[in-house]
Formats: sequence, C-alpha cells, structure tokens
Amino acid sequence: MRMRTRRSMGFAALLGCVLLVAAFVAAGCGNGGDSNSGGTKTYTDTDYGFSFEYPADWQLQEGDSSDVTAGGNAAKSVGVFDPEGAVADDTYIDLAQVSVYELNLTVDESMMPEIQAEVEQVLASLESQATDMETIEALSEAKVAGMSGFKVTYSFSKSDAPVTSTLYFLFSGDIEYQLTLQAATENWETNAPVFDALVASFQPGPAE
Repeated sequence: MRMRTRRSMGFAALLGCVLLVAAFVAAGCGNGGDSNSGGTKTYTDTDYGFSFEYPADWQLQEGDSSDVTAGGNAAKSVGVFDPEGAVADDTYIDLAQVSVYELNLTVDESMMPEIQAEVEQVLASLESQATDMETIEALSEAKVAGMSGFKVTYSFSKSDAPVTSTLYFLFSGDIEYQLTLQAATENWETNAPVFDALVASFQPGPAE
C-alpha cells in the first residue's frame, strides 16, 4: 500500500515533470502484471493500478531517461519501446511512457482553467531548455478514460535525429498521469496506430 504526505499548496506545485527526448537503453522487469492478448500485452501496475495495452513485440522498462525536464519528480514511471525502432546515442527512441505524479490537492473540473495555465508555464520552461523545439499541435483539451486534461505535440532532435512527441497531461483525483508518445519523425506515422491504441486502452488506477 502506498503512503502519501500531504501539504496545502497552490497550483504552482501541481504539475509533475515534463519529459522530453525520453530514451530506453534496455528492457527491464516491471513490478506490474503483464498479460498476453493476441498481438498485444497488457501492463497493470501493482502500485497505482493503472493499465494499458502495447504490442507484444515491444519491450517493457521501468524508470526513465530524459535529456530535458521541467517540474517535479515522478512517483512512478514505466514505458514500452520498439526494439526494432530508431536508435540515437545507443538508446531506443520509438516508445511510449507513463509517468505518475502524486498531487497536493484533489483536482476537479472547476480547476481545469488554472491547471491549463500551469501546464503552459511548465511547457514554457521546457521550451526554454530545448531551443530546437517546434510546436506541431498546440496545447488543447483532451479526455482519456473519463479523465480531463491536455495534450501537445512537439518536434525536436535527438543527436541530429528528428523526433516527434505527443504529451498528455491527465488528472484523476489527486493523481496526474503524463503519457509521452514518441518516435523518430520518419517512424511517427507508422507508430501512430500503436500510440492511438495505447491511449484508447489506458485506464487509471482506482480513485482514493
């Protein structure tokens, strides 16, 4: 059972870390359930209860590696990557990652305008670190599995390799889920159905 320490804080402390240029060096063992269903596997996290489906030939790894970040640290990160996909600096960059952040307050729909302003502030910090970032799709509202949130799509480079990434910021009670969907730009359209299916299958953990 996870334990939380709560403090009364404003929106400035709300958002977790934004990961840009995520990369995985090898497959690892997750501490969640991993089951097969045809050409897909289902990951179910034993700590937070969230789940998602991913291609059976992709590999699972916990933790993350990122060149550029903004915000606080994740309580949990797990991702999947294509071992046959693009590689930059000896790391795999065609991937999807879920990061979990424990918030200091419980989010409801009335707070979404303030949350959007906070997301924009964190993204501005991110953009100031990565000078080659270009916005492909501007920040917009998003709903996934009944959760309200936002998404944005960027392009940038990893060791001179063009990369495209969509970031989702989703809120369920006092938990924020960040979904990072990333691929070499030349592989983005090929991986789009994989990313769409993963987002469609994503389920948050039970509300507390």
